[in-house]
Amino acid sequence: MNRIEKLPPAFERFDEMLGVLDFAIFEDAGGTEEEILSAVPQALRHFHRFDAGKLRALGSRRICEKAFFGDWYDPDSGSLLRLGSYKTADGSQLTDPVLSSLDDVRIMSGASSCPEPGGQFAYAFSHPPYPLNARPGEVQAVFEEIRDFILPPLHRSEILDWSDARLPEVSDYFEDGAEWWGVFLFSVHIPSMRRLTIIAGSTTD
Repeated sequence: MNRIEKLPPAFERFDEMLGVLDFAIFEDAGGTEEEILSAVPQALRHFHRFDAGKLRALGSRRICEKAFFGDWYDPDSGSLLRLGSYKTADGSQLTDPVLSSLDDVRIMSGASSCPEPGGQFAYAFSHPPYPLNARPGEVQAVFEEIRDFILPPLHRSEILDWSDARLPEVSDYFEDGAEWWGVFLFSVHIPSMRRLTIIAGSTTD
């Protein structure tokens, strides 16, 4: 199993936007639990301790792509959503708008709630505590490129959700997100390509 060092430009652009998810992607991976446990710490941007045994004990659950993307994503159109109710500068009221439709919209008030735990990759990608430094349409475009790289169309995927409120016991990396925004940890294996992706997220304001 070898880490892919040169990723598509969308990953670098996501970092420049101040995205808070961390990615580590490997080739020649069989998707075994041992491979995943060895790969996870390579995805963590900053940490002082990591306990693979505790992560193994916490375990994971297999989820489908729909659950992986979660509520902030429309699977029919492939669009990111901004869940909630909002009032715009021209007095319009928006409910759960498609993110890319907001490029020229000035939102004056409104709110959304944090999603229920489990899955919710789209939320973690597009809705960190501080807004991404990009127009909504560009966020959608970068999301599509990253989505199609980690989950290539027409290829079967094996997605495990390792997210758990007890992840701070595994690594101090997860302590910030456990305060309120959330902790996210996924492994995505594409058997036909022998590609393994680890996605981790944990941050606070």
